Amino acid sequence: MTINITVYDFWDLRKAANPQLLIDPIHQEDRLCRYPKELGSGYYRWIPLREGILIEILETYLPQSIKWITHHHQNSLEFGFILAGAGQDYAGQPTKSGEDYIFGGVYPQSNNSIDGAGNLRWVSLIIKPETLRTLIESYGEQLPQDLEKAIAGVPEYFNLRPSLITPAKQIALQQILHCPYQGLTRKMYLESKVLELVSLKLADRVAAPTEKLLRLQEIDRIHHAREILLQNINNPPSLIDLAKQVGINEYTLKRGFRQIFGTTVFGYLYDYRMEQARQLLLSGQMKIEQIAQIVGYVNRSRFASAFRKKYGVNPKAYQMQKNI
Repeated sequence: MTINITVYDFWDLRKAANPQLLIDPIHQEDRLCRYPKELGSGYYRWIPLREGILIEILETYLPQSIKWITHHHQNSLEFGFILAGAGQDYAGQPTKSGEDYIFGGVYPQSNNSIDGAGNLRWVSLIIKPETLRTLIESYGEQLPQDLEKAIAGVPEYFNLRPSLITPAKQIALQQILHCPYQGLTRKMYLESKVLELVSLKLADRVAAPTEKLLRLQEIDRIHHAREILLQNINNPPSLIDLAKQVGINEYTLKRGFRQIFGTTVFGYLYDYRMEQARQLLLSGQMKIEQIAQIVGYVNRSRFASAFRKKYGVNPKAYQMQKNI
């Protein structure tokens, strides 16, 4: 069975379910919106960055398919990445997990758009045309012809041909979904990932990715492996043991960390240890020996060497600089 609903009716249901948008206690700049219970379960997350750039993350479960009856309305450019789910777009073309799109212009009246039943996970980068124009022109580059009309403000809807989410795009997407930072650092980090994804999408390579993409189940297990690694920061398991604990082989574990986090398993652990150490040094509340032990180094000199390799300065000198 398929539910037929207009965009306006959906907005009314969403407003009724969210009389006031929720604030994430950890990331207070984010806004959360529950998906209408009449249609499914899950949420939207909106992460505002600089003026004209917004990240939207949709995580929902639909017990039955939804057919959207749309009307003409203006919209910003949307760089959409489907991580789970299937259906069809406004033009009636099939959509599926592992593909990305660019939507823009004025959305037409249509009843072709369908979200299939099941889990739906979508990351969208919402960018105002004038913001994208400024970004592209600041690099002295020209826009692809498919975007010329939208940037010029011509009221036409378009949908660029879908392309595969390559390993490079998938890494950036997972880094957005699992960003380890907060505050200003988080905003700057996320904006860098938005620019990376936009550049990769605009440059869309014709060749197929050379490395096989991870399945959703494998992605979940890689994140479980990451959790185990960080829970055992002082005594991390070997690669073989870690792979066994999460139910994958060692090759998939290594490949998964490269695709999702852009580094090796122990490269990720090293980066995490150093970031934790940096934050503790900034607090100025602990001795360096204590910090070294907390992040998994029993020897102060080895910790100092690792920290210096990462940041180019000794822990003591870093702590003194930040406390001046």
